[in-house]
Amino acid sequence: MKVSKQFLLDFAYIANLYGWAADNVEDAKAQTRSNPGEMVPYWTRLAAAHRAGYQQNRENNYMRLGQWTQAQETN
Repeated sequence: MKVSKQFLLDFAYIANLYGWAADNVEDAKAQTRSNPGEMVPYWTRLAAAHRAGYQQNRENNYMRLGQWTQAQETN
């Protein structure tokens, strides 16, 4: 599977942000390889959202990515 340099940076950003162990990284890579049409855009959106301030925490009732993205579009 061929991916962009930006995707690799986004994927590494997420892995580091969440503190994934090597087996978690390999699992995420396998999931991405098996479903690139869904997973590649997901990792990219997730990385962009975190860079823009997205967090899941008690204060926002552990808001899901889709909810956060939708809220940003209406603001």
